[in-house]
Amino acid sequence: MSGKSHKNRTTKMTEKNPTDILKEEHKKVLEILNKLEKGMEDRDARLMAENISVLEREFNKHSLNKEEKALFLEIEEFIPREDGPTGVMVAEHKELVELIKNFKKSLEINDFEKLNEIGKNIFSILRPHIDKENSMLFMIADMHLDDKQKAIVTEKFKKIDSADCD
Repeated sequence: MSGKSHKNRTTKMTEKNPTDILKEEHKKVLEILNKLEKGMEDRDARLMAENISVLEREFNKHSLNKEEKALFLEIEEFIPREDGPTGVMVAEHKELVELIKNFKKSLEINDFEKLNEIGKNIFSILRPHIDKENSMLFMIADMHLDDKQKAIVTEKFKKIDSADCD
């Protein structure tokens, strides 16, 4: 039964606008950030380790693959990456990848002071980053991408999701 409901969710998801799919995924990322922040407040290394791993996995799938390898490529057909909004987002993605990596390293040695510093940096970059994508970049995409381009992006999303399930 759960397989069937998953299939139905997948079918419904593929019928949505790609930016709506990404906005839904952003909600999940924000929930993960809240859990990570709670782990930091409680100095709960297990909770932090669990949530930074989930964040890293979701970030890789969502930001580095769905955004950079699918949506951004279509946006860059009419707005160049250099000096454009996708260029800013990619630069922030790179910074966040490093912060997540450094957070995991600090977690291995239980350096709570460093974890607090890096965690605050992750929050101060990722929350506004999501807001910029939701309120500005996705609006630009919705205004400029035609149905064919949206279908291309959605098809790439399906491939990324199915590769993630394997």
